[in-house]
Amino acid sequence: MLSTSNEDHQRQPEASNITHTAEGSSSESDLAHELSIEVSYEDTYDTLIFLGVSFIFGEIAYHCGIPPLVGQIIAGFLLGPPLADYVPFPQAMVLLGDLGLILLLVEAGVELDVALVKEAGIRPLLIALTGSIIPFGIGLGITLAQGDQSIKSAIASGACFSPTSLGVAANALSGGKALNTPVGQLIVASAVIDDMIGLIILSMLEVLVLDNPPLFSYFIPIISAVGWLVLLGVAALTIIPHIVEKVILPRFKPETRPYVAFALLWLLVLAYLPMMYYTKASYLTGAFLAGLSFSQVGGVHHTFVTEAGPVMEWLLRIFFSASIGFQVPIKMFGNKSVIAWGFAFYASVLGKLPIGMFAPKYEDDTRPANYPFNPFTRDVIITSVAMTCRGEFNFIIAAFGIGNGLLDPE
Repeated sequence: MLSTSNEDHQRQPEASNITHTAEGSSSESDLAHELSIEVSYEDTYDTLIFLGVSFIFGEIAYHCGIPPLVGQIIAGFLLGPPLADYVPFPQAMVLLGDLGLILLLVEAGVELDVALVKEAGIRPLLIALTGSIIPFGIGLGITLAQGDQSIKSAIASGACFSPTSLGVAANALSGGKALNTPVGQLIVASAVIDDMIGLIILSMLEVLVLDNPPLFSYFIPIISAVGWLVLLGVAALTIIPHIVEKVILPRFKPETRPYVAFALLWLLVLAYLPMMYYTKASYLTGAFLAGLSFSQVGGVHHTFVTEAGPVMEWLLRIFFSASIGFQVPIKMFGNKSVIAWGFAFYASVLGKLPIGMFAPKYEDDTRPANYPFNPFTRDVIITSVAMTCRGEFNFIIAAFGIGNGLLDPE
């Protein structure tokens, strides 16, 4: 018995040493894992292939006379989860694409010509309201016409076709050299309001899926969106430019002022995004309003184009190929029912075409001799077509409806 006991006492320290060694090894392994974030060669190579194909397809589309974003979207659904599922880390790609969208909206705000928007008057509001109500009503009616859909499903279907994509419209206008024209600025202002309406509708859908929500829940998104637009819009046009140009920038050397203003712009972006998001407004509207606050500050636009332009260009390629392309359910396109109802619902998109008649007829006709188009007719067509652009909000609303049982996946 004594010898056995002694053997046990001898084994205990050995077992203890083994335990401590194992714990130490595990701790070192965890630390090594925390300090080393690696990806495989295959994932790196596949990502390069995806980026290259997106670039090439965009260039092919451009040389065929159509917007590059069309080729980029095609590359996205061919190589992404909808079909080949070749692209690694698709969620990370969508994240990068959304960053590109934020940059695009900041640039749209910085480039907005305040004088042209003032000249347009109430037209952007009329375009946005009409362009939201008509497609919503058509989509709701088509859904109810199926006979087996609830009113909540009909509301969700109509909501999918209501918003205009500011990101897609701005990119198409920029590619056609029309973004900084009077009609281009009119469309940007209209699309901003349109996106706000889309977010309000999405917030309404979030209330619809709740059981017995309080009445005030329906009004919070409207109050928040309109309140921030008025408050921050006025500040962007009056208070902020005055403080930046008269109070802050004079404290710095002239050669550094554009970079100081650029840094202040990003601080405002970082402040507006969460402020909008957590008050049930659109964080994308926050990005636009931050840019608008610096639209009258000298040197900011040039600095933005120089510093952020090349990065934004690549992030937007990823946005159209991943954030949008990955959402296209290409495998369902072989279903006859999907094709038939798809064409039927396209009537909702066409419902935006009449709003082109809200385009103003500008008095200064400076067209050259033998110019083939009447400028007013051109502006009506551009407004109509640009406001039919579908994009991020449409997919977000559709995905929400499917995830909460309001919409059938087909």
